Amino acid sequence: MKETSKKRISNIEQGIMNFEVRYSIDLILTKIV
Repeated sequence: MKETSKKRISNIEQGIMNFEVRYSIDLILTKIV
């Protein structure tokens, strides 16, 4: 149970990280243009 919950949390964290990376890339691209 604990291991699966840890995996779920890590997946959520990865999703948040990916979202932050995409958002920052969008901001950088809009600043360049």
